[in-house]
Amino acid sequence: MNSSIFPFLVPITAIIAWSVTSMVKHMTRQPDRAVSADPMLQAALTQAEAHATRLEERIDQLERILDEDIPGWRARNAR
Repeated sequence: MNSSIFPFLVPITAIIAWSVTSMVKHMTRQPDRAVSADPMLQAALTQAEAHATRLEERIDQLERILDEDIPGWRARNAR
């Protein structure tokens, strides 16, 4: 390589690293702002989370019932 390029490599590398870091920080923060800025979206998200929690509880209850009524059903249905 030409030795006249070396003094410019460090600043160019620093600028590129700074640009990439800034873009990544901006992209990771953006969804948080969008959700908190829209109250309807926040309400829908909260409702979906509550619904998912209820469904998980139902699945757990059904699995407990199956464990009592049909021992070993998990082993037979695992594929």
